[in-house]
Amino acid sequence: MRKQIILVMWFVCLSVTAIQAQHAFFPSSGTVTFERKFHVQNYLKRTYLSKPDLDTWDKLGVDNAVKNGPVEVITHHTLKFYDQETLFETVEEDYPANYRNVSWYNPALTDSKTYMNFKKGEFTKLLPFGDEQLLMKDSLPAVKWKYTDEYRNIAGYDCRRANGIIQDSIYVVAFFAGQIPIAGGPELIHGLPGLILGISVPSMNINMFATKIELTNAPVSNVLTKKKKVVAESKAEIIKKMKDTVYDWMDDKDFKKRLQNVLF
Repeated sequence: MRKQIILVMWFVCLSVTAIQAQHAFFPSSGTVTFERKFHVQNYLKRTYLSKPDLDTWDKLGVDNAVKNGPVEVITHHTLKFYDQETLFETVEEDYPANYRNVSWYNPALTDSKTYMNFKKGEFTKLLPFGDEQLLMKDSLPAVKWKYTDEYRNIAGYDCRRANGIIQDSIYVVAFFAGQIPIAGGPELIHGLPGLILGISVPSMNINMFATKIELTNAPVSNVLTKKKKVVAESKAEIIKKMKDTVYDWMDDKDFKKRLQNVLF
């Protein structure tokens, strides 16, 4: 009799486990809040002050940023996801006055918006352009990923680490949650079998990790600006416009580096 009871309990446990597996919840819509930390002092010292050919005016500007700027710049961002679409944007905040001393040197724009559509394989990115705006629309950039056996819990989700290369040369570490089957992530970082909840970009001294995840059922909007005069252009057209205007004084090497930061 005792053996029969144990056998029945064993079958019940197996049945419950099977039912739970069949009804596992995989969210496909929600909002992720990220905290991005830019270690500005390390970035300035490594990128600018280590250059032996840095001219006097540039050195004065960097020295001022090091002396009067913050050690670290912290900004907050949201990533809305719905089915096969995501929208990444900056949370509007009142920043400390000394943030202005380093705004020019920030290697990643904090006031851009990025929409990605994985079904169509394309993205749209809104970029500040002086007093105007640029709207870039192009195919999703390729990212080369290599999986690791390292795991980390981020905002309540178990995430696996993957190391990637974006724009052919920028090394990035990403942690993705397989429980959220969306191939997106912050900015234009994508292509993993789960939503990216944490990234680190050593060359930019940037770390960005999710602090909160709210599950919703709200569609993602692909309208990034209310200005009707802003017409979407290809990546090649945007690059040419930047080179011919704002960055016309830069040599090709510096422009390419600045472009990586803008398109990150």
